[in-house]
Amino acid sequence: MVTSQPNLDGILMGDEYDYSILGDDVDPDDLKEEYVKLLAEIQQHLSESPLSQDTIARHHRLLLLPKVIFGSNLIEQAGGPLDLTHALCQLTFCHGLWDELPSTITAVDPIYHTLQNHLLAQSRPSDPASIISTYRETHQHIKAFCHLMDAFRNHNPPAITESLFLTTHGILTSGIDIDQNNPWPSYSGRYRTAQVVAGLHAFPPAEQVPSAMHNLITSLNRELDQRKLDPVALAAKYSHMLVNIHPFLDGNGRMCRILLNALLYNLGGGALACFGQDETERDEYLGIAARASQNTAAQQDEWEEGEEGAPKYYKELASYTLKHVTEGLGEWKHWLEANGKSLELGSGAGVVEQEGMTFVDVINAKFRGPDKVIEGSEDILAELFAASGGVRES
Repeated sequence: MVTSQPNLDGILMGDEYDYSILGDDVDPDDLKEEYVKLLAEIQQHLSESPLSQDTIARHHRLLLLPKVIFGSNLIEQAGGPLDLTHALCQLTFCHGLWDELPSTITAVDPIYHTLQNHLLAQSRPSDPASIISTYRETHQHIKAFCHLMDAFRNHNPPAITESLFLTTHGILTSGIDIDQNNPWPSYSGRYRTAQVVAGLHAFPPAEQVPSAMHNLITSLNRELDQRKLDPVALAAKYSHMLVNIHPFLDGNGRMCRILLNALLYNLGGGALACFGQDETERDEYLGIAARASQNTAAQQDEWEEGEEGAPKYYKELASYTLKHVTEGLGEWKHWLEANGKSLELGSGAGVVEQEGMTFVDVINAKFRGPDKVIEGSEDILAELFAASGGVRES
């Protein structure tokens, strides 16, 4: 959890935001004021909390990150249901089972049938290979997001490199084949070598990808060094730039949203944008992304990226992100109000594991709070823990 107050000197600048995308009843200026107010209130709660920063970070991630991952996957019609995403996040953040979690599942695992039903409900392929890929799409997405977020957190300002992007993409797509002709080792963690299109829109030729990524990385590092940051607009801008380079054969949408939220989290006071929670939000986001891509393509011969006076086609995304950031900060503030002073867990030490306690009992004793928010995640937790070498409940 980022507990220092971010630089918000530029957040009241309307030049970076669209004032129509959110409807007549929602004004980005009002959202900006609410954002700044919420950050101040959160800072006050954090300063008064007896909990360690590690404990606060765990709870903050567990409250919002499952929704971020689930929504980003849903936008791409990938990944598993929210309860599975929440359970995997809990095992990752609360129990430290990064590498011990099973890399695959089989038909004897109850989770297998949970995923099968999820895929059938979404009219997605539900054959064994698709079920296993769906599990990995969830598991690897969590690991990829945390890899990029933690890399940013360990540098001030964050250090963005080509290797960081490639490694993050490699984690995101590890073990996930696109199809029989494109197994995961052929594309994971490497720039594409083929032309890609989305609908009628063609992205830059493959031979232009390395130079385009170099320009993006150089520009982003320059803006990070200048420290004149509106974190929401900055995150929207570079998320838009990344997806319109489309540097990878697959996983570009998820990568651009990982970048967006990693920047928000580290520059915006722990902010996260949890959009894509249902089909309505999926359609809203995809509409924003499609319009931005079409406008960018139509004007690419007239303007250089970043040229002074160039249209800012990420404005709609900035406003949409700001709306969801404000909602997420509000949820985090309410959690701190309810739990920030009374949660007796420290770093999880001091909990006596009594005879007869199940894994879920121990987890709940050590990490009370948002771990019970998602109905159904406790049963999945027990199954996953058993698969990772623990003892399954009788």
